[in-house]
Amino acid sequence: MVSFALVLLLGAASAGSAQAERNGNLIPNGGFEKDGDRDGLPDGWAFADVGEGVRPEARPAAPARAGRSSLCVVTGGQQVTLTSPGFVLKPGATYQVSAWLRMEGRFPQDMVSVRVATDAGNRSFEFHLARPWRKCAATFVAPEGARSATLQFRGLGGLADRTYMDDVAVREAAASVAERKPPVHRTDLARFEFPRTGSFVEYATAQIEEMKREMAGRDSREHPWVRQAEPLLQEQFHFFKEGYTTDGRWLPVFNVGMNCPKDAARLNPVVHADGSHEMKCPKCEGVYRTEANLQCARAVYNQNLLRAGAALGRAYALTGDERYARRVKDIMLGLAERYPTWGRGPHLSFTTLNEAENMVSFSAAFEQIRDSVILSVEERRKIEEGLLRPVGEFIRRGSISDRMNNRAAIYSKAVMAIGLALRDKALVDHALNDPDAGLHALSAGMFDADGLSFEGFGYQSYGLSGLSPTAEMAYRIGLNVYRDPAYRKVFLPQLQILLPGEESRGWVRQYDLACRRFAEAGQPLEFPFDDEGRLTVVPASSYNFGKFGYGILRSGEGLDQVYLTMEYGVETMFMGHAPAPKFATLLYANRRLLTPRGATSSYGDPLCGGWSRRTLAHNALTVDDRDQWGRTPGRFVAFEAAPRVKVARAADDETYGGVTLDRTLFLADGYVVDLSAALAAAGDHRFDLCYRFYGDLACGLPFQPRGGPLGAGHGYQYLTDARSARTAADWSADWRQAEDSALRLSVVGGPETEVIACASPDNRSAEEKVDAIVARRWGGDTVFASVWETYRDRPSVVSTRRLPAAGGDAEGVGVEVVRQGRPGAECFLAAYAAGERQYGDIELDGKIAAGRWVNAEAAPDYAYLVKGVLLRRGGRSLEASAPATLYVEQIAPDRLRVQTGSESAGKLALTGRLAAGAGVTRAGEKVATKADRGRTLTFTAAADAAYEVTGVADWRRIRLAREGRAQETAAAEMVPVAATAPPEPTIQAPLAPDGTLAGKNKVPDAGFEVNPKSRPGAVSPWETWSSYHFAKFRPRTEYDAEQAHSGKHSLKILQSNWANEATQDGWIEQRVPGVGAGKTYTLSAWVKANLAPTRVRLCIYGYNPKWGNDYEGGVSPMFDVGTEWQRVAWTRTFGPEITDVRVMVKREHQVLGGDLWIDDVQLEEGPAATDFAPDAWSGSVQQ
Repeated sequence: MVSFALVLLLGAASAGSAQAERNGNLIPNGGFEKDGDRDGLPDGWAFADVGEGVRPEARPAAPARAGRSSLCVVTGGQQVTLTSPGFVLKPGATYQVSAWLRMEGRFPQDMVSVRVATDAGNRSFEFHLARPWRKCAATFVAPEGARSATLQFRGLGGLADRTYMDDVAVREAAASVAERKPPVHRTDLARFEFPRTGSFVEYATAQIEEMKREMAGRDSREHPWVRQAEPLLQEQFHFFKEGYTTDGRWLPVFNVGMNCPKDAARLNPVVHADGSHEMKCPKCEGVYRTEANLQCARAVYNQNLLRAGAALGRAYALTGDERYARRVKDIMLGLAERYPTWGRGPHLSFTTLNEAENMVSFSAAFEQIRDSVILSVEERRKIEEGLLRPVGEFIRRGSISDRMNNRAAIYSKAVMAIGLALRDKALVDHALNDPDAGLHALSAGMFDADGLSFEGFGYQSYGLSGLSPTAEMAYRIGLNVYRDPAYRKVFLPQLQILLPGEESRGWVRQYDLACRRFAEAGQPLEFPFDDEGRLTVVPASSYNFGKFGYGILRSGEGLDQVYLTMEYGVETMFMGHAPAPKFATLLYANRRLLTPRGATSSYGDPLCGGWSRRTLAHNALTVDDRDQWGRTPGRFVAFEAAPRVKVARAADDETYGGVTLDRTLFLADGYVVDLSAALAAAGDHRFDLCYRFYGDLACGLPFQPRGGPLGAGHGYQYLTDARSARTAADWSADWRQAEDSALRLSVVGGPETEVIACASPDNRSAEEKVDAIVARRWGGDTVFASVWETYRDRPSVVSTRRLPAAGGDAEGVGVEVVRQGRPGAECFLAAYAAGERQYGDIELDGKIAAGRWVNAEAAPDYAYLVKGVLLRRGGRSLEASAPATLYVEQIAPDRLRVQTGSESAGKLALTGRLAAGAGVTRAGEKVATKADRGRTLTFTAAADAAYEVTGVADWRRIRLAREGRAQETAAAEMVPVAATAPPEPTIQAPLAPDGTLAGKNKVPDAGFEVNPKSRPGAVSPWETWSSYHFAKFRPRTEYDAEQAHSGKHSLKILQSNWANEATQDGWIEQRVPGVGAGKTYTLSAWVKANLAPTRVRLCIYGYNPKWGNDYEGGVSPMFDVGTEWQRVAWTRTFGPEITDVRVMVKREHQVLGGDLWIDDVQLEEGPAATDFAPDAWSGSVQQ
């Protein structure tokens, strides 16, 4: 929405030698020091993907990070690509790519895609930018055959006004264990020959024979297969002259062709006797015949033909009735005659993925008739060469282009099925052994060391739905892939992820079969499910999926277990089926799930992108009213489990650009302690932590109603029926699920908190509501310290108390918990800065600590130091020579349990009063010790090991002389830069005495007449945004000279569907000049759409310097907009604290929204909209 200019700035800085071209850097001029022709573009570097109207220019800028010069790219809101000079690679070598990056702009962060483009394939990474200089780095292995490469910085200028770059480098590096490719199993087909006869695709011959025996003496028409196929014997089939082809752009065709423009219902194909066809709506019965509708009608009808053929084939296999076989032949010959003339696929469904899924059963139908008498040699050849083989080749190519993901698994399943039907060894070999798409390669490369798919939990199951049938098809023809250990491991994560007692019948059937096959191969698996498919043998131990970033804490046994999770890794598939934001939590207790789970499974559900993928929906922390930025790498801190307490902690320095999120979860006996921290590098921010639990909410705070939803985007618009209260004291709330189940949230006091009770949608259904509380704070640093206690009758926690660290929340915080009938208290601590500090009378030098003390001088019931060197209270301490994890518990008057954590091996010395026979055992085996005069006992301790120490009358000090170096993910290197305020458009126009625009209309460029079309180089005050932070999801806009309510132009927000029929939200907004304190404003706009209804909101919000953005009463309800111009309006009154006012016109997230035109926006004082008046700014600019 601003002028289209691209600027290169070479900035001078303090003297210093450029280091980028030394120390093995392969990138020529990586420090941007050389510009021989003085054109502003550093020597060897070039731009690509420069759009029309983007004009490069150069001018000096400062500062550089190092050397004399840095590079600054300004694109005016247009994305461009910057390409490095070429450099040489060695195939198979490991390299590190690094660059120092920073940005400026109103938005605090941006992302750049960095591609290593080689002559043998590409590798891409995501580098995240913030306002400080930050070193971004990634490693890659040069592919075989790669000799030369360039670096491409793609998407520069997505959100940043200015992107600064310096010291770009590629250096050869040592390969770490994590970067080495896992070995890939191979099934040897050299001596393989297909069995002469039999069925292998869907069912083995023996399975079908068993079904026949079960039906003996019964009417075969009772069988579901036959009932499904019987009506198809009389159905007239049609075969189209034209195919379904989208030229690779299936989404626009799908969206228009498959959905009713009136009510967004899924359309059904109608094919008439003469072959004419259309799509019909089952709701409004509307009939549609656009080219997209016709294409989709053919695609869906062809898919139904595949399903009909599959059903008929099964009936023939079961009954031997040739009527079914002849109908299978009719379908296959009809498609075989047409398919070669249709050009590029897919043709037999509306996506290659759906086509692949349906081809499995269809191939099984051919397998049933291929050797029957009803099929001649010529007819068989025609089906094989005209249909099955070209479809198989098309899907095979798709599996390679979609390598190493869930789709490749489905494609290879289809290739395997077609290969068996054709008895084609090459296709079978591809499905099993292809290095990019075969079962073995996918098992080794698509899943991490724990067996978990990098695409997330939903895709774990979906990927297996491709791999598992492929493995079984191979088994039926005598090829045993179950010897592959990589394939075995992909079945294990689900056993950890499933909740106690959770039912998963479909997956359990797959798993049951795999158990039998792996047992035959000598690699048995546990089967912990009952006959109903419920997980009844529940894992007892906590488990951390370290590579993926998902920790599971467990306390208790069986179905009564408390199960708590936290996700901290790179957000999987930002808009996929199973995303979750950083630090999303899941809690199971009292034999039920207490927190909403996951997201809607259907892309077409309005909640899919609007709510259930937003941070607010997952009990995670939100900053400045914005959703988290997706796919930033979380920083693992700790995951440790001891008998009395389990702990998980992780942080993220990039998801909010300049604000570090850090969450620590303790799972104790009967309750959770949650320390959710937000630590800002600079400035004040708004922090919201949304607590959502199932059940009826009760809270004793004096709530007052709030007007409207809590915000206009990022999920806030779904938080309704809001009531708020403010307090700096402790407060609590209860959610009651049933007579025997409830949860109490106790939040310890601290900074002033606005507590907002509201209703939210369940993540899977807008019809179901979940009571929520948003805890809101304002400041530079804060820690939401809370206790979650699950109980049945009444809670046992009687008090909680904050244990602040000296220096405030930025240094650390703790919580003290007292329970009914238990003397003393438990304490839980987290430190956010290095070094020793006090939490009351407790000293900690480490990341985390916990313990239970009756009083400060008594020996603790237990004490736990996690990744630290000191935990001391009274005269007793846990110590380590380097950060380590130590746990001690008094299990009897003279016995201790001493436990080490991960990376905590070494010499352990226990000092105190020891009996003459003091000793140490591990798992019942005696451990060698050295005793020193009855005061010190020393022994060698392994990591992650538990020891029992006997003969201890009293202990004072336990110290570990730690072996090895600590392994910890470090925060990215950063160099602060002096803060610069984001530029606001300069308003050069007549002003009223209060600083607002002169005249009635206070909105500059209200009619969109000042734009690059009417005035090249003009800078508009309007900004474009959406709830999706990836720049590619920003709304596309254009000035339209064909549609205007008045004047010559309107602004058009183009329809943009991020997935299938789900239209993303998008809005325009601007800061209006002047102050709105104490004023009543009415915002109005003329709007229209090309699809009805398209849903629109208006928003007038202000800024309160003591509390952040003020949306109260400023967010309108949704307006349903039709295809004719209509005016929408909304009024609100601001309080006395407001300093800035912003206005927004928004297209809401919905199913099948349309293009939206906006014109004649007006903001005026008063309680109602009056006739539109042009604004003074536009008049001034035009003059």
